[in-house]
Amino acid sequence: MTTFNPDNSKRRYLSVSLLAGGLLLGACGPSSVAQTQQKEDEVVDEVGIQAMGLTASSCAHLLAAGQPMGRNYTLYVGGDIKKPFIAWCDTDGDTWLTLQTGGGRNFSQYLQVEGTSVTTTWNRIRLDPVTMTLDMNDIQFATSTGGIPSWNKYYAAYGEAGDCVTWGSSTGKSNVDLSGLPFAVTATWKTTGYEAKGGYTISANGQVVNATGGGSCGVTAVNGALTVRYTGYSACSDVLKGGGTPNQDYTLYLGLNPAKPFTAYCHSSGSTYLTLSNAAGSNFSQYLKVEGASVTTTWSKVRLDPVAEKLDIYDARFATSVGAIPAWNKYYAFFGEAGDCAGWGSSTGRANVDLRGTPFVVTATWATTGYEAKGGYTRSSNDQVVNVTGGGSCGVTAVVGDMMSVRYP
Repeated sequence: MTTFNPDNSKRRYLSVSLLAGGLLLGACGPSSVAQTQQKEDEVVDEVGIQAMGLTASSCAHLLAAGQPMGRNYTLYVGGDIKKPFIAWCDTDGDTWLTLQTGGGRNFSQYLQVEGTSVTTTWNRIRLDPVTMTLDMNDIQFATSTGGIPSWNKYYAAYGEAGDCVTWGSSTGKSNVDLSGLPFAVTATWKTTGYEAKGGYTISANGQVVNATGGGSCGVTAVNGALTVRYTGYSACSDVLKGGGTPNQDYTLYLGLNPAKPFTAYCHSSGSTYLTLSNAAGSNFSQYLKVEGASVTTTWSKVRLDPVAEKLDIYDARFATSVGAIPAWNKYYAFFGEAGDCAGWGSSTGRANVDLRGTPFVVTATWATTGYEAKGGYTRSSNDQVVNVTGGGSCGVTAVVGDMMSVRYP
């Protein structure tokens, strides 16, 4: 239990009133009384900040407001609450992005200069959240092996790849990898030097850059400033990991493709939901006349797997049902399901899938199965609407497979 300390409490909420926001990410698994107290203190800070609905765009803002440094905070690009990212705030109030390492990620090197070489691994990179640039030469959280004493060079700049082997050589390598962060690289690289050779490739989503460089001597390095842009996230799970506020709409980007934005409702579970049309006759499913019982379900949201581009036909978190079929332990009709047990040749069960208002189209197929089954389905509105009928004794028309395939054109 936290002991109430008027001075401490006043300090925290005074800080909150001064700063430009930010949700604090507390440490996990405290191993001492001091750590437990710190975690409880962080919760107080977080509650106060959330209650006031404030946001911070840099660690400098938090430092100026008296917030403790040397920990992770959730910041927001330009103070926009829909653009969250996690940053490590050092004791000087600088803003750092934590990088993935190992497996050839986030390293730079300059090789074979009079028999000496240097390779640098980057654990964090400093971000200027105003200019949206990364500092290629701040090595506070970088580790180097080797050195080039004749050049007084004891680290390779972030993204730098060079060597002094010979004409046409390009054995120097580097990697910039922003995977897991809501940022993409917008900078370019340039190969310069004597008898220089090299180049670079950048991934489709702009988050990974691999460079080679060398010569006699030559280097491939960032041409000017290492600029980045906010890409956002491709799934709600990433939004929440990045400190986004749950249970509200966000603009996501399918595969981090800036040409494929879509609006999603991010539930506190981290699941990604599409909000559906609530027009009469839209987005309902039903199974009728099973031993005198029926169920009709209306869907206001449906869960999307943005990687597989599939809808979960069983996730009824945002569905409302009327009736039930206790004999079958069935309390909702699956998304897109239409069935009945009315008798041979019957197909009174109905369903509708309507993705209008979202950028997705339906690519799934339906099948009619069961005893003396009858039914079918039709597509319309450029494959965004599917109407389904089904029934029999008993029979149903439902999506083939466990998920409903969709596509972003």
